Amino acid sequence: MHFFKVITIFLIGFFFIGCKFIDLKKISAEEIKLESSWSEKDQPPSFEECEKFSNLIDQKLCFEKKISNLIHSGLSSSRIESKEPFESQLNIIIQVDENGLFSIKDIQDNDKIFDNLLNLENEITQIINNLPKALPAIKTNVGSYVNVTFNLPIKIKATISK
Repeated sequence: MHFFKVITIFLIGFFFIGCKFIDLKKISAEEIKLESSWSEKDQPPSFEECEKFSNLIDQKLCFEKKISNLIHSGLSSSRIESKEPFESQLNIIIQVDENGLFSIKDIQDNDKIFDNLLNLENEITQIINNLPKALPAIKTNVGSYVNVTFNLPIKIKATISK
């Protein structure tokens, strides 16, 4: 019984003394936001075939080229018709989530392209949602997968076939 009292007193004493060694420094919201911001040291999303490049710039270019090619290929095989010729641009905000899956967060259609090409929005959404799974982005200072968004401008050119 005496042994348990000694151990209990020792543990209580250790607890109070040990608390002095724990740094409970407050971190401001500004510092957290700064550390959470994307930096060039962070690993952007990628595809397996882009990992063969040793630097992040080449990996990013490979990733962007593959996405562009897949979207172009998907849109080229679509049967979307316009009654009149035009040339314009859409800005698509795409998210790659922490699992490497793609989705559309927003489409900026400033020239009202979707009014002329009724099936285009559905086609783009389907193409983006069916992109192959990517390697997710990594926030390197915490070592975890994160969601990232990026802007993808798409030029649309409609011609009249003869």
